[in-house]
Amino acid sequence: MSNLSHSYPEADLLTLHEEQIYLGEWMQSSRLLFYSVICISLFTLPILLLSLCYISFKPTHNVHFLPYLYSILIANFVLLATLFTSVITKNTDMVYDTIPGFLVCKLTAFLVNSSSCFIHWSWVAMFAERCFHIYSPLRYRINSTFRTKAVIVGILIFSMCIQLWIPIFITEKRLSGQLDNIYCGEDTSYSSQTQLILSFECTASFFLPLILTIFADISIFTWKSSWGSISFNLVPREELRGKTSEHMKIVSLNSVRNSKKRRSNAIRRCLISATITLFLNLPNYSLQLIDEFFNLRESSSIDVRRVFLRIDAFVYILYLMQFPITPIHIFTLSRARTRRASR
Repeated sequence: MSNLSHSYPEADLLTLHEEQIYLGEWMQSSRLLFYSVICISLFTLPILLLSLCYISFKPTHNVHFLPYLYSILIANFVLLATLFTSVITKNTDMVYDTIPGFLVCKLTAFLVNSSSCFIHWSWVAMFAERCFHIYSPLRYRINSTFRTKAVIVGILIFSMCIQLWIPIFITEKRLSGQLDNIYCGEDTSYSSQTQLILSFECTASFFLPLILTIFADISIFTWKSSWGSISFNLVPREELRGKTSEHMKIVSLNSVRNSKKRRSNAIRRCLISATITLFLNLPNYSLQLIDEFFNLRESSSIDVRRVFLRIDAFVYILYLMQFPITPIHIFTLSRARTRRASR
C-alpha cells in the first residue's frame, strides 16, 4: 500500500512537469510567430503599397490582367494588415478591454479567410482570362474591362459569402484554462457542424483552385497544341498581288513564331506565380484540416501536442512567405508586358 500511495503523486508531478514544458514551448512558438508576423508585415506592407503605385503609374499597353494584379495586391495588403493588427491586439490588454476578444477573433478570421479565398480564385480567374485572350483574342477583346471587373466583383462576393459561418462558429479560446494564453478556434458546442462546414470551405476556397491550377499546368505543357485557337493561313507575297481583303494581314513567319513563343512564356509565368502562391498555402490548410478531424492541438497526449506545435509553427512561417513573394510575381508579370509594349 505504501508503494501505491507514493506512485500517484510521482505520476501527477511528472504530468505537471510535462505540462509546464509544453506551456513553455507554446509560449516560445507564439513568440516566434509574433516576431515573424511583425517582421514580415513591416517589411512587406510598404512593398505592397509601392507595388500598387508602380503598376498604377507605369506605362501600360492593353494589359487586360491589370485589374487582377490590383485586386491581388489589395487582398494581400488587407490579409497581411489583418494578421499584423491581430498579433498586436493579442499582446495589448487595452484593446481587449475595449473590444471583446470573441469579436476580435470573428472579425480577424473573417477578413483573413475571405482575403485568402479571393486571392486564390483571382489567380485562377486571371489565368483563365489570359488564356482566352491569347488563344482567342478577337472573341474576348470586346468589353474585356467590364467583364474582368464583373468577374472580380463576383469572386469578392463569393469569397465573403462562403465565410459567413465564421461569425457563428469561431470564438475566443484559452490554452489549458490559462487566462493570458488566448487563441481563436471553433466553438466546441458546434464541433459536429464545424467539421462539415470547414471541409467544404477549405475545398471551395483553396483545394479546388489548387486542383484547377495543377490541371492548367499540365494542360499548358501537354495539350497546348489541341486548344482551340484562331487559325492563320500563311500566303506567299506573289499570291497577294491584285488581291484585297479586310481579313488579310501581312505578317512574317518569324513574327508568328515569336508570337507563339511569347504566348507560351506569358502563360508559364502566370502559372508559376499562381502555383507557388497556392503551394505555400497547402501545408497550412492541410494541417488545419487534419487538426479539425483529429483534434491534435488539444490531444490528451502531450507528445502529440508538442509535435503539432512545431509543425504548426513551421507551416505558418511558410504561409507568411507568400506575402514578400507576391510583389515579385506582380513585378515580373507587369515588367514583361511593359518590355513587349515598348518594342
